[in-house]
Amino acid sequence: MMNPALLIVGAFFGVTMLIYLAGRLLLSSDRNKPSEMLHPGAKGSIGLGGLTRAFAGILPKSKQSYETLQKDMVKAGYYHRDAADEFLAVRNAALVAWVFFVGATLIALADANETTTQLILIVSVAVLILIFAIPRVIISSQAAARVSRIQHALPDALDMITMTTTAGLPLQKSIKRVSDEMVRSHEDLACELMILDRQAETGSLGQAIQNFAKRLEVPEVNALASLVTQAQRIGGSVAGAFRDFADSIRRSRRQLAEERGNQNSIKLLIPVIFLLAPPVYILLLGPSVLRLQDFMGSGRESGGILDQSSSAGPPSATPNR
Repeated sequence: MMNPALLIVGAFFGVTMLIYLAGRLLLSSDRNKPSEMLHPGAKGSIGLGGLTRAFAGILPKSKQSYETLQKDMVKAGYYHRDAADEFLAVRNAALVAWVFFVGATLIALADANETTTQLILIVSVAVLILIFAIPRVIISSQAAARVSRIQHALPDALDMITMTTTAGLPLQKSIKRVSDEMVRSHEDLACELMILDRQAETGSLGQAIQNFAKRLEVPEVNALASLVTQAQRIGGSVAGAFRDFADSIRRSRRQLAEERGNQNSIKLLIPVIFLLAPPVYILLLGPSVLRLQDFMGSGRESGGILDQSSSAGPPSATPNR
């Protein structure tokens, strides 16, 4: 009969490898690259195949939270139409695998005492919570980081679009040219510009930029979409709107940097007060405290200033009657 300890170790490594491979597959392989933007949605499912929908529906999820997850998946760069379902399926499959592993462990350790069983249950619940929460945190952090990179690269892209349109290239061709040029330096923004170019070919540029703003949900892109829509409505120059908007973004970022710099000077007061002030007080007051301690010690010695026995004087003689 197999040793229960070996059974537990083997099951643990098996489940851990399953969770690692599934998470690695979801969080890395499914992210669309610029070369795949030519055929958006053509990528096959990398989830659990036909069981994706079944595993995704194991745990109930509200419509609002599901829509939020879909938006975060798009912000993080996962454009597959079933990306949210695959995320939920992989996470729920990991939860089910962990529950089966815990059940197998309890069965293998059926003769264990009550304390060991309680410890296993506590650790199992803690790991279960981590399996449930950590993938969602990873997706949110990836979405925030990707949106931040796009915001950082947006002024440069607008400047390049302005230069190419000023040179005589049509606006839509300029967007495609800039997206091709920015693949190596700003891959995330290049993906979004490729999507924008494809949507502009099938529809209108204003609607494509509106969809771009909905995907990212950042103030800069929302303002850009409104500016382009207004410029097209009144018959103005969209290239000039891009140039003015790039200048306004840089101006706002400069103001934000100055504001943060002013806030940092105030925040530095906390380490100055709690870390630098005590050593200063020790250096200034330390010698005085040591001298006062020596004075008090020498004064209490016999014949010292603070010696109470010497200050009392000789005992008085009893008068004779």
